This record gives sequence, structure tokens and C-alpha cells, in this order.
Amino acid sequence: LPKRFFILGGGPIGVELSQCFARLGSKVTLVEMMPNILTREDDEISYALRKSIEIEGVDVHVKTACKEIVIKNGKYFMICEKNGQKQEIEFDNILVAVGRTANTKGFGLENIGIKLDPHGKIVVDHYLRSVTYKNIYACGDVVGPYQFTHAAAHQAWYCSVNALFSPFKKFKVNYRTMPWCTFTDPEIARVGLNEREAIEQN
Repeated sequence: LPKRFFILGGGPIGVELSQCFARLGSKVTLVEMMPNILTREDDEISYALRKSIEIEGVDVHVKTACKEIVIKNGKYFMICEKNGQKQEIEFDNILVAVGRTANTKGFGLENIGIKLDPHGKIVVDHYLRSVTYKNIYACGDVVGPYQFTHAAAHQAWYCSVNALFSPFKKFKVNYRTMPWCTFTDPEIARVGLNEREAIEQN
């Protein structure tokens, strides 16, 4: 158990583990460069959870950028910057939870010209077929838009059925009722759009 645990990133993984390690007894510092944690949730939900984990002892820093790690006398410090002011935060262990990238390198996709988006994900159509070759299907983290196990399983059904029965019958993948949960206390859960997303889409 780290005595001083530094968590970089205020998304679901960073927030879940910050609360978990604080409850286990670590002094946790959570740093997020955006204006709040859990930026894909409605503002009042993110704010309520932030207050909850702060009450439990998590030291939350938002609108804060991590610049570098320095070692002084065998101790680790993260140099952070907020509003032009620099701050040193001492830590023993660090968790970098700033997102994942699609693992699409080293499989020969570049040799056959499979189209990837700027984030390295395979570009697919509504039937989860590669836009480059219609006989290649992809699902899960390598296509997005969600990096959830249940989303990959959902997409796998469409890939399997479309690969087996196309062109006679095919189904467009549907994300309208995608379940979404952040395993904190209190838990944050929803199915489909949140309020902000609904407003953005009219």
C-alpha cells in the first residue's frame, strides 16, 4: 500500500482507484487537467462525486497540468502547474490513468492499408465492417466509441451476425441504450444519453 499515491487523470479509472486507495489508507492526490473530474458526466454529478471523495480525504486538483517528475534525495515529486503557478507534490507511487489507445500496431494492418483514425482506431461503417475491406469486421477497443467490456460484447454480436449473413441480412450497430457505470461510492450509472448529451443533440 503506497503511503503517498499520486493519480494522474480524473476519468472513471482514476476516480475509482483514488477512492479505493484512500479507503485503504493511502494519502491520495488526484490531478486532472480539465475543469472537473469525470468530464463525460453532467456537471452536477461530477461535482457531487468530487465533493464526496474530497470528504474521504482525496486531495483533488483540477485545471492542473503535470509537467515533470523530479527526484530529490531519493524522493519523488510531481511538478504541477495551475494558473501559471508551479507546485511540487511528493509521492511514493504513481498511477497514470489518462486513457487508453487502440492496440492496432504489429498485426500487419498497415501492410494491407486498413484505414485508421487519428487515434489509431480501425475505421468501420455502421455494420462494423472496415471501410477499407468490407470482409474485415472489427469490434471492441480497436474501434470504440466505448472502451467497456459489455460494449465489446455488444459489438461482437453485430460482427458475428453480419459476417455470417451479409449480404442477405445485416444489422446496423445500435448504441442508444448503452449502460454506463463508474464504480465509486456513490455509484454513477446511466443508460443511454445523459442530460448534457441530450441537450447537445437537441
